[in-house]
Amino acid sequence: MVAGEDGMIYVSTNVKPGQVSSGFRTSGNISRSMELGQLVKLDPYADGDPVIWGVDLVEGATGDSGTWATPALHGGYLYTNIHNGALVVIDAETGEIVWRDSSVGWHSWSSPSVVDNTLVVATCLGEIRGYSLDDPAAPHRRWTLTPGETCLEATPAIWNGTIYLGSRDGYLRAFR
Repeated sequence: MVAGEDGMIYVSTNVKPGQVSSGFRTSGNISRSMELGQLVKLDPYADGDPVIWGVDLVEGATGDSGTWATPALHGGYLYTNIHNGALVVIDAETGEIVWRDSSVGWHSWSSPSVVDNTLVVATCLGEIRGYSLDDPAAPHRRWTLTPGETCLEATPAIWNGTIYLGSRDGYLRAFR
């Protein structure tokens, strides 16, 4: 989950087909994620139902779908990787998907990070990408690092000008 300055909460979830029956939780999935969407905005101050909107991130997928990532929130927009291989930008007010890059690679679980007006995204293609957020609704890629041919599932930690990232091949890498 991530909370906005206004106290609204954004919750993401994934979908594993065949793991929901009769609306009961089985193996880590709930049918409510199919009903509401896989990225949901909640108002914790609401009397009654806190759901403001939900976004369908399954998009016709028949296998695992949705998002395993925690969205990054910046400039009124949410940024998240989708399991089907897309990075999407969602208007935090309306829940509308306003931009997408469908080239981050299937199985992208990494949560994006924002630092110094740059969206940093790790992909399952083995890349770390930096997108300019000069226009937060329509990022453009500024740079790409390719540390190796391994799926990068960890969330980039950024400190003092260095990007730290663990990877599936067992290494912790640092990029300056």
